[in-house]
Amino acid sequence: MKGFSLSTNQSNRQLIASVDPLLFDGVMKDAPIVELIKSSEYKGFYLLANAISSLCQKVNAAKLEESMNPISMTIGEVRDANITIQIADDHMSATLTLEAPHSGSVPSVDNCIALLKQQGVTRGISKKRIQSLLNDANTAEPGNEFKSEVAMGMPARKGKSSYVKALVPNALERILQPQAEHGGKVDMRDLGAILCVQAKQAVAKRQAPTQGRNGYSVSGKVLFAEKGEWKDFKIGLNTVISPIDENLILATVSGQPKFENEVMNVDDTFETKGVNVGTGNIDYDGAVVVSGDVTESMQVIAKGDITISGFVESATIRSGGDIIITEGAMGKMNEEDCRLYAKGSIFVQHGQGLDIIAGKNVNIMKQLAYSRVKCKGTVTVGDPAKPMGNIFASDIKCYWTVRAGTVGAISGSTLNVDFSEGINLLNDRYDILLGLLKSLRANNFDHEVKLRDIHAKHIPGSLISQLQKVDGVFESEKFLLQWLERAEQEMKQAKVEYERNAKIVANKELFPGVVVKMNKHTWRSERDYERCVIRLADGKWIYDPLV
Repeated sequence: MKGFSLSTNQSNRQLIASVDPLLFDGVMKDAPIVELIKSSEYKGFYLLANAISSLCQKVNAAKLEESMNPISMTIGEVRDANITIQIADDHMSATLTLEAPHSGSVPSVDNCIALLKQQGVTRGISKKRIQSLLNDANTAEPGNEFKSEVAMGMPARKGKSSYVKALVPNALERILQPQAEHGGKVDMRDLGAILCVQAKQAVAKRQAPTQGRNGYSVSGKVLFAEKGEWKDFKIGLNTVISPIDENLILATVSGQPKFENEVMNVDDTFETKGVNVGTGNIDYDGAVVVSGDVTESMQVIAKGDITISGFVESATIRSGGDIIITEGAMGKMNEEDCRLYAKGSIFVQHGQGLDIIAGKNVNIMKQLAYSRVKCKGTVTVGDPAKPMGNIFASDIKCYWTVRAGTVGAISGSTLNVDFSEGINLLNDRYDILLGLLKSLRANNFDHEVKLRDIHAKHIPGSLISQLQKVDGVFESEKFLLQWLERAEQEMKQAKVEYERNAKIVANKELFPGVVVKMNKHTWRSERDYERCVIRLADGKWIYDPLV
């Protein structure tokens, strides 16, 4: 641009434009000047818009007057990065906003920390976040803004409420934990002695609430934690609070402990060395411990847990709690003559020809074959930590994951796994809930409209109390509606979780002949698969290899 030049002052922090009016062609305008500077070595300078406009006016006036005097003016300057600090109203965070410099410098981390402390921010400062912000500003175009929370307080954490802790394990927990030998080694075959407690033995204890954890604000104020609460606890069957310690729970009878939902029960226990024609069938109100075998056609029925440290052959075992068989159970092929029915979980060392119904989980340690299983939890064949057992030639109906080492058999015998029952139950409950929700929404809307109309009118004093009662009923209706809406969302999530966990996990291999089903969605294995998961995704069964 003829007659126009740019330079800086001695400190190189100001941009100076010099113009010779006689040499400058045409009318000087702001935009071309700005464009020229942006394409020059001075493009990083902060441009003073008012100064550029003033320069243009002076040059244009000088040209009209045919003035010969050169005109110089400062039209830009170096600006260091601009820092703004904003502290949240609750003083739980501080945000640093950084404007990229105009040919100037970016502050150091220590500079930023010093500025934060000047503003009263003393705790929870993150050097890493500040450095990341500075790095962004250092490489950005001049004037770009970057923002980040660089200091965060820590909220106080309320202490945990008191809770009841079992002092003795449930029988099933003990069975699933092999016992340690001398020298710390574990014998996987030793499942431990049958656990019984004695009268007056401590079986559970209420643990004291914790103090919680204090927090702090970014300004250094201590936020004191609220201590956890003492909660009442329930006394279960055949237990009592210790006369010398109100938090200690004692057994009142000798029997088998069962801890569930923070309630400790001690089932009065019937013990026998075996069940056969000599002993007769057993039908007992408490727990039953059999220290031997249960022979063909015999029955063991109990309201509590049933623990059998022997073998069960073609017998019926029916429990109001868990069933634990430390050896094996076997029935005749294709006959439902070995029945294991439990409201809780079922554990068997190995099983064949079984008819199993469980309210919770089924765990077969080694092998399950030629059996029918119906349970509302998982089916695990092998060690629960990593199941490597075999399952084949069976019909499984369950609500959760089937996990084993080998699923199916080389012979291609059919193994059916059906997850339909659980999702159908959830769908039925969801439909009922949705119907109630739609009806209540419509009613609530009508009631709201009518009450609004009533409140808009003049209400006689004698009717005000009646109207207040109606308002109270309406508020209760709104509360119920909110509860149903939350329940509907929880039910939706339960259906998602169900489909996510309805799967087969084969930790070793999966053979042809395995059929998995959820209502109309069916998948059949037509070849051998190595370690894999068969799961449902977007309405289709898919195969995922286990890495």
